Amino acid sequence: MLDIHLIDENYIVVALIIIFDLLLGLWVYFTNRKSKVNQQFFLLTIFLLLWAVFCYAKSILPQDISLILVRLAYAVVALFFTSFHFFLSNFPKKEKRNSILDKIILSICLFLVLFSFSSLMVESIEIVNEKNIPILGMGRFIYLGLVTGLILFITARFLKKYLKFSKREKLKAQYFLVGFIVFILVNSIFNIAIPLLEGNAQYSCIGNHAAILFLILTAYAITKNELMGTKILMTQVLIIIISIILFLDAILLSNDLTMQILKIGILISFLYFSRGMVESVKKEKKAREKLEDTYKKIDQYIKDLKKINITLKEKNEDLEVLLNISDITAKTLNPKKIAQDVVDSVPKNLGHLKYSASFLVLYNAKTFHTNAYFITELEITKKIREILKKVFGKKSESIGVCTGKNNLMAETIIKKEAQISDKLEDFIAPVVNANVCKIIQKLIKAKSFISIPMFSGGRIIGTIVFVGTKPKKEITKRDEDILFGFSSHIGAAIENAQLYEQTEKQIKALSVLNENLKTANIKMKELMEVKNEFLHITSHQLRTPLTTIRGMISMWYSGDFDHLSPKEKRKMLKRIYVSAERLNNITNDMLDSLELEGGFMKFQFKALSLNNIIKETVDIMKPNFDKKELYLKFDDSIDIPKIEVEPNYIRQVFINTIDNACKYTRKGGVEIDIKKAGKYVEVIIKDTGIGVSEIDQKKIFLKFTRGRKASAENASGSGLGLFIARKIVEAHHGKIEFISKGYMKGSEVKVSLLVKQGK
Repeated sequence: MLDIHLIDENYIVVALIIIFDLLLGLWVYFTNRKSKVNQQFFLLTIFLLLWAVFCYAKSILPQDISLILVRLAYAVVALFFTSFHFFLSNFPKKEKRNSILDKIILSICLFLVLFSFSSLMVESIEIVNEKNIPILGMGRFIYLGLVTGLILFITARFLKKYLKFSKREKLKAQYFLVGFIVFILVNSIFNIAIPLLEGNAQYSCIGNHAAILFLILTAYAITKNELMGTKILMTQVLIIIISIILFLDAILLSNDLTMQILKIGILISFLYFSRGMVESVKKEKKAREKLEDTYKKIDQYIKDLKKINITLKEKNEDLEVLLNISDITAKTLNPKKIAQDVVDSVPKNLGHLKYSASFLVLYNAKTFHTNAYFITELEITKKIREILKKVFGKKSESIGVCTGKNNLMAETIIKKEAQISDKLEDFIAPVVNANVCKIIQKLIKAKSFISIPMFSGGRIIGTIVFVGTKPKKEITKRDEDILFGFSSHIGAAIENAQLYEQTEKQIKALSVLNENLKTANIKMKELMEVKNEFLHITSHQLRTPLTTIRGMISMWYSGDFDHLSPKEKRKMLKRIYVSAERLNNITNDMLDSLELEGGFMKFQFKALSLNNIIKETVDIMKPNFDKKELYLKFDDSIDIPKIEVEPNYIRQVFINTIDNACKYTRKGGVEIDIKKAGKYVEVIIKDTGIGVSEIDQKKIFLKFTRGRKASAENASGSGLGLFIARKIVEAHHGKIEFISKGYMKGSEVKVSLLVKQGK
């Protein structure tokens, strides 16, 4: 049993302080048990209590137990300052944690706790003046050095944090900071500096008395600004309680007059400080009330600013929607594509307003008919489109018939006003059965519909119905404003596109008419040229044979030939016949030329043997060659596939070219070769005639053109034979070429014809 006389009166004071410290910790904890700050403060209180208990209990207990308590006290010191590190991470506001730093602090704490139980730290307990005094070992330099470093780090960290606080946060923390600094300074002297120098901890209790001021200022900081949820009244309560403790300590527990005077002086100083503290509380309460009013105004301003920001955000969103729609409508001038792209864009552009789809109907005000509809393409649109096909399937269906009485889509168009409903049937019934409408509404998960008229230049051109996933009652004026803006962009764009489309069609029609007129003019010009040429040639080419015939017949009729012998009369008749034959040939060639140039000839292609056509031509032309004692060779045994030609015209080509060769060949003859060359069959007509100069070859296929030597060789030519041949070959999509090495070196005509004409 302990001797009551060994108990110093300070122990009772310490006991009372410990009790009220515990009550304060419990008060803070139960004020807000979920707050980390409150939890950590309560943990600090517990460690501080254990520290005080172990420090004072070691003086009144046996040495062996006292040694254990001292070591426990040093272990608690390490735990206290480590907890203080984590407490500051959330006080007065939470900050980002550094996991590496936390691990380092915990490692130091673990080392200090383990080192506290080493004899290197506390060697033994000695009794001095009937008190147990801890004797520290050389390890105190390691332990107290690490604790000092930990204290300096925590202090520096909090001061750095404190300098960044706002004015409001500094008011919360300044009293706490003062108490903490005083607490650290006192303990640095009596619990660190002296033990390091003296090697014992006999003044540790003096250092622990600093906890009184720390607790008072911490309590004041807590109550003054309602920090951690406690009440302002706590300040006055703590002042009264601590004053009673100090009064009892001075009057009842101290026998020494000097000590009583000192303690009464402390009590008076405390009361004086407390009076100033209470006055400060009153003044700061008023200041705080003003500050709170200011904060309320600021909060109101912030709320108003948030509302403005929300409004601006909404306006920006709405503007972005309209810009997106403008982009969509500007990408094409196809009205149907514009309408489809617009309804497809609804989920993306109006999804934030909870509109998931839409369907659009175009309307012709002149006929009072709907003429097209468009639905947002969704996964279920195909099914819905099949159902709604009956509603808008006919392009010129009357709205009155299509939608029926009291139909909101019709009402939108007729009244030119927005219509809202929570039922799809109100817009597309009775054409679509009401039950079917309910099925569709369930499929698209729609809760509301709003029909907006589409205008262009003050005229209504249709309506667009937006499908909402929110209830009808949640549709706001903002919704209507943005949807009207949405529809106005569409209306103007669609009508402009329709006008553009109509203009394009008219321009194309005019372009076709212009082209036809241009072609007709060119054709007419060509015909006029042909006509003029025909008249020109008629006046020149036909005049000579006609003059000869007319003159000879006139002389015969006049009796100028009566005295001639029968033989001479036959010569005159032959001259008349030759002139008539030439006149006939020229007339036929000119008629063929006119038909070819005027496009009057109709070609009917047939698959025939080209060998047979050439052989027939050779048989026809053979007498002419025999008369001039010329040869005409053609080997018809070569195997050539049938080709698609117009037989009469192709025969004319070979008659003209072979006859031409006969006319301008004096001796030798003509050789005809035929062969297959790719997709063509080539026929080469080679003669040993007078040939053609290089200059004359360039115009050999033109109308009424003959070589300069040709006229002298054969005056009966019309200059149209090769021109007609070229036209016929080109009409067969073939080629004709004339080759000659010069005068008296012969000529070669190569005709290339397609095997198959194709389409």
